[in-house]
Formats: sequence, C-alpha cells, structure tokens
Amino acid sequence: MWHDNLSGYLREDGRKGIRNLVVVMAAADNVNPLARQLAARNPGTVCIQASYGRGQMGEDFEITLRAMAGLAAHPNVAACLIVSFEPESGLRIVERIGKRVASIETMSFLDIGGVEPALAHGGKVLRHMQERATGMQRVPMRADELVVGLECGGSDTTSGLFGNPALGAFTDILVDLGSTAVFSEPVECLGAEALLKKRAASPEVAERLIATVAAYNRLAMEHGVDLAGTNPTPDNMAGGLTSIEEKSLGAMAKTGTRTIMGVVGYGEAPQAPGVWMMDAPAAAVENITALAAGGAQFICFVTGSGNPSGHPIAPTIKICANPDTVDRMPTHLDVALSAMLRSGMTIDEAAQKIAETARAVIGGAPTAAENLDYLETNISRLGPSV
Repeated sequence: MWHDNLSGYLREDGRKGIRNLVVVMAAADNVNPLARQLAARNPGTVCIQASYGRGQMGEDFEITLRAMAGLAAHPNVAACLIVSFEPESGLRIVERIGKRVASIETMSFLDIGGVEPALAHGGKVLRHMQERATGMQRVPMRADELVVGLECGGSDTTSGLFGNPALGAFTDILVDLGSTAVFSEPVECLGAEALLKKRAASPEVAERLIATVAAYNRLAMEHGVDLAGTNPTPDNMAGGLTSIEEKSLGAMAKTGTRTIMGVVGYGEAPQAPGVWMMDAPAAAVENITALAAGGAQFICFVTGSGNPSGHPIAPTIKICANPDTVDRMPTHLDVALSAMLRSGMTIDEAAQKIAETARAVIGGAPTAAENLDYLETNISRLGPSV
C-alpha cells in the first residue's frame, strides 16, 4: 500500500512533520529586510516575510496573528526565530501558539540595537537551530497523522474533468485511512451549494457551509462586484470554462465524496479527521498560506494552465491533466495526468499516481516548486490600516 512505512519528524506536542525546516519569520513588514538578510546569510533557512503586521485592527489583525502562529509552530518546522521591531510584536505571535509546543525564539530590532548586532545574534541563534535540526531523526508516521490541503488554480476544462476528480479519488483514500483533508475557496463553491448540503455531517454543518459561501457573494455585491460576471477569470475562460457553476462543480471534485465535517476559520486547524472547509479567499498564494497555517503538512494543487506557486513551509504537489501544459511546463509539475485525456488513464489509476508522488514528498523528495524555488507566502488582508 502507498501509505506503508511513512515517516516524519516528531514534535514536542505529538504532531509529525514531513520537513525539518528552520525558519526566520518577520513579525511585521518593517523587519522584512532583516529577516531576508538573516536567511541569506544562513543557507538552508526559510524566510517568512510579513505583508503588514502594523496598523491592523480587529478580526483582520487576529487572522494575521493566528496565521503567523500557525506557520511558526507548523509541524514541518523544527525551529523558528521570530524577528520584530519592538518586542511586543513577536510576543503577540508566541502567545497565540498556545499548546503547540515548538522551538521558538524572538529577537527585537530595537532591543538589540540595530541591523549589525541583530545579524550577528540572529545568525548565532539560527546556526544553533540548524545544528539541532540536523540531529533529528525520522520516526514512523501513520496516514491518520496527515493533514492535507486541497487547492486548484489556473483552472480549465481538464481541471474539472480530469485533474480534480483524480485528486478527489485520492482524497477519498486519505479520508478512509483517517487523514484530514482541508479545502478552501468558498467563493468557488457558488452554484455547488446542493453538493455541500448533501455531504454535510449535520444540518448545522450544512447551514454553516452555505452561510460561508453566501458571505463571499454578499461581500462582493457590497463592493459592486458581480461574482457571476467576474468568475471564471479570463485565464479560466481561455481554458474553456463558461460559468461560475461549471467552475465550482469542477473545484468541488477535488474534495472527493466523503462527509464534510465542518468549517474552520482562516489558518485554523481542524480538530478531527475527515474533510473540512476553510474560510479563506480564492487567491492561490493567500489560500495555500491559509492551508499551511492550519497545519497541512503538504498541499495537492491541481492546475490547468500551469499556476506555478508553492508554499515554502507546506510542500505543494502540482497536478495537471492538460496535455499542452504538461508539454510546455514539465519542470513546474509533479504529477502529469495528460494520459487521462490522451490514452485512457482511469481516475483510479490517476489517483494512485498522485498517491505515489505524495508518498515520495512525505519521504523528503522535493516538489517542483521547491526545486525551482518558486515559493511564496502571503496572509489575506481583510481591513484597512490606521
């Protein structure tokens, strides 16, 4: 079986990661240069920059802090140095990590006295973290310890007919083994509400799912945007998609057929196995950041036209069934499923191909996005600055 003899890195809180990363994280955008320089001077360190982090309010600020905490304490992270301008910015993130124990240290630009001493001290901290991470060994890992993010972008007709259904079949395999699968992009469930309602674990869950989708439609209308008129996007339409309903039905296919357990907020971790919806916007980089912040050890990302984005903390497996894209952009893809269209590969065969790639990535094999260093992170912004 594909899931036999899996392994990962055991963390102090009992979770297991499939990478053993040392991360330097900026608590706000005004220390992004410091985080970048620290990562550049310490090869092998992953840099997580901040989009904002100052002047945010209410739910918008809470989402930012929650997502940062989720990334800093991610199971794929062995250790994290959080750099901030003033100490309070870093401590706010640490406070939200809660019981997710991780090797985390903070460093304040103001307290340490500027760039030069910060680079010297931060470098020592990161090198110590790297030495500790190098000594960690893999341990056996079960399929029910996996949290997998489900994503699609640059969608076209091959996404809905082939790529997403193949991923959906793999999702069913995962869920039947006790894994957790998280999909997001509620806006791309418009027109597929009947499917959400049918698969909901309870009437209460069905109500929450439908309300989450409706909230995006209402938000768009309040800003004068007709989602039915702007989605599918131009690249979706160039790929043959004609309506939001058609796009949504294709997007839903990646979630498989099993019961949907409920809805979690942006960057929140599901508390039980099964399929979950995350309340996160559809933009790919923001979306995979939300899935990573929620604890997904890896992300399966179906693309038609070839969206190249991957996340630096959660390895992102690129799956494509479009023959043209497979021929044009082979180095950007991990699972080529053009045989589904060209030579009759079945959905079950395609799902097994995804499973074998997932097994390799869990075992440490780099994804295409990791090989190309085409990695990005960006937390969604919901409100204005003050």
